Amino acid sequence: MEHDTRSLEQYLKPRTLFRFLFFSVLGVFVFFINVPFPAYQITIGPWKWGAVAAQSNVIVSHLTNLVKAALYTGNFPAMPFVVWGIGVYSIVDLFVLRPRKFWGTTKVAAAFAVFKIIGFLLLTCAIVDIYLGFHFGFMGWFFDPVSSLGGKSISAFIMSNILVTICISIPAASLFLPLLVDYGLVEFVGVLVRAVMRPVFRLPGRSAVISVSAFLGNFSVGHIAVNDQYKTGRMTEREAVVIGSSLSTVSVGFLLALATNTGLNNQELWGKSYWNQYFWLAFLVTLLVTLVGVRIFPLSRIPDSFCPGAEPNPEQPVKRQMFRAALAEALDQAQNQQSLGRRIAYIMKETIGVLGTVASGTAFFASFGVVLYTFTPVVTWLGYLFRPFFMLFGFSGAELEIASTGAMISFVEVTVPALLVTVGEWSMRLRFMLAVLPVSSIIFLASFVPCLMATDIPVKFWHLCLIWLERMILSIIFAGIFAVLLFPAGMVG
Repeated sequence: MEHDTRSLEQYLKPRTLFRFLFFSVLGVFVFFINVPFPAYQITIGPWKWGAVAAQSNVIVSHLTNLVKAALYTGNFPAMPFVVWGIGVYSIVDLFVLRPRKFWGTTKVAAAFAVFKIIGFLLLTCAIVDIYLGFHFGFMGWFFDPVSSLGGKSISAFIMSNILVTICISIPAASLFLPLLVDYGLVEFVGVLVRAVMRPVFRLPGRSAVISVSAFLGNFSVGHIAVNDQYKTGRMTEREAVVIGSSLSTVSVGFLLALATNTGLNNQELWGKSYWNQYFWLAFLVTLLVTLVGVRIFPLSRIPDSFCPGAEPNPEQPVKRQMFRAALAEALDQAQNQQSLGRRIAYIMKETIGVLGTVASGTAFFASFGVVLYTFTPVVTWLGYLFRPFFMLFGFSGAELEIASTGAMISFVEVTVPALLVTVGEWSMRLRFMLAVLPVSSIIFLASFVPCLMATDIPVKFWHLCLIWLERMILSIIFAGIFAVLLFPAGMVG
């Protein structure tokens, strides 16, 4: 309910004020502030960690790099086994813990359950190969090097580029997520930006913090946070689906990988780095696409209903003394929230279910998509759908084929489009487009779709496919305009 601004004083207790300020500042620091770290490599007796390059990144990403170096890239590669263990949990979840959720609801849910089983079998084969050096001869397609994947096998590419990273980053982000969403920051910022978010994006002000944290941290941050908001009655079904599918995009870490693989931040090639232009334009294109997407089917037709069993707690309009109202709402949330330990335990419990689905689901979808791209012309054929839009911006010949194929393959996995321009001479416009499109189109099968569908948000798979198609077309148009304005036609490298 709306707070009377005169009642602010009842919340101005030292303990409440400390909870709000300390946890919120700490949450902002962990998720939003880039902290420079020098290159390092740690050795503890026979345990030699992998080398971590010097970088400036948010704390959550540094923690992910730390764990990955300790448990994967060094001489103690335990993470593949951890990923497999998470996959085991997903199978137990399918048949023991929540069988009705997967087998007793819809045909789509049952189909995804089958995909998870296949994914777990592929994951098991990968683990046997990694630790025992054995694989069946008929699985050469899965274990032999593939040139389009930088010489990695499909198994190694999926394990190192996707599964290990997300199985570290999702729990790492979840560990700190209560600081950001549970102690008043979301409510405080939500009141201040409510006047913008409602008319522009048709979303509550609360969504602003969640969306930015997902962009800086990981899409899984957005999914888990908005799932909690939906289950506690603070967001409707439509709002949760919009934020989960349209504003919870890949992290800064992914952007950095895309910029590196496409050569956008190669100072030797261009004489300067285009990282800053790329970062902000990718964020802007994502917002512009969302601005249009929320006004068309299917997002515009999703009902504004609340989670069954949850007590509705929607945002109320604030017309006067906005700062006082924002502070009162934030302090009310901080005062009535459970302890940090209990909130972390709750979020981590929610995360386990999401993580299980992501591990097995990603193993299937990523393998299926990369196989289609590597061994069949299906992805190239489907990419013809986007050719007319690329042609509007002067693409032709080999660049037109690469652009359309890259747009299509981004539905499978976000890092693959950038690999198409790692070898050979390509224009800056093409490199820019293949770095922006996977970010602004957002939805991809490898881990995004399993992660979102593992939540309690009632999102439909065919809706996600249609939303992706709409976002890709809009992304090509908006990114194409910026590409033409920023990069002369002769910039080739």
